[in-house]
Amino acid sequence: MKEETKDRRIRKTKAQIKNALTRLLMQKDLKDISVSEIADMADINRGTFYLHYRDVYDLFERTENDILENFTGIIAKHRRQAQIPLMPVILEMFRYVAANSDIFIAILRTKETTFLSRVVEMCRPQDRREWEALTGSGNVEDQQYYYSFIAFGCIALLHQWFQNGMAEQVDYMAAMAERLVRNCSGNKNPIENQRSL
Repeated sequence: MKEETKDRRIRKTKAQIKNALTRLLMQKDLKDISVSEIADMADINRGTFYLHYRDVYDLFERTENDILENFTGIIAKHRRQAQIPLMPVILEMFRYVAANSDIFIAILRTKETTFLSRVVEMCRPQDRREWEALTGSGNVEDQQYYYSFIAFGCIALLHQWFQNGMAEQVDYMAAMAERLVRNCSGNKNPIENQRSL
């Protein structure tokens, strides 16, 4: 068998397994999902599952890591630019979420996940330039508060979008997220004035 054909077959099998996990996570908690259920739904045998994953938790963790790796790629691409353009980053992230909405919804309803805290840490600005571009504040103490407010506000926005059945277009949601972030970061004077009192 050609290597390319073998690789394609492996990718297809892994996709079937991940799709089965996603569908099952919509119905039950991760701890209640068995390898047999995943294998049945993916139309494979248990042996094939174990060729690729140790257990259900290994599959779940690798699925999360794949998504985080893709998020990291999106952020890294924009971090290389001299000026970090907020809208293109947000738009690309919303497009990625929309294209993979089933697995995002499944992960976010999973009690055992640490996915959101990992995303928040991964997106955290890395230097002074990034902090000031995002928060508009040079005050280190304020920046942490701004970032927490912005990050968890964006997560709440995604949750609401999912609850609405993703009725709004991706571009609309990205523009709303950018507007909310800019409104937050542009309103720094009251805090700075209070600190000087």
